[in-house]
Amino acid sequence: MPGGQAPVAAPGGRTLVAYCGDERVEVTKDQFVIGRGKKATDLTIKDPNVSRTHAMVECVEGQYFIVDMGSTNGILYKGQRVQRMPINGGDTFRIVKYDLRFEYE
Repeated sequence: MPGGQAPVAAPGGRTLVAYCGDERVEVTKDQFVIGRGKKATDLTIKDPNVSRTHAMVECVEGQYFIVDMGSTNGILYKGQRVQRMPINGGDTFRIVKYDLRFEYE
């Protein structure tokens, strides 16, 4: 990709894509940070209740995981707080009041 990093290959050679509201962001690195800090994040959520570095999408041996980075308000999956969890296509995680949906495209 000119001017950026090539997407990290997801299972089946597809790219992992994060959807947050109207925003669509391709996960382009092995450690993709989500939070409110513009300089330290790959996906920025402008809300004071979101930690500066709230969560990370981490790729380990071709498997993606969502990881809580010690945030105050945590990450919810189906109403349960999670610290680290594999990401499957169609999974939706909640960060404060924002739904973060992942798809393999």
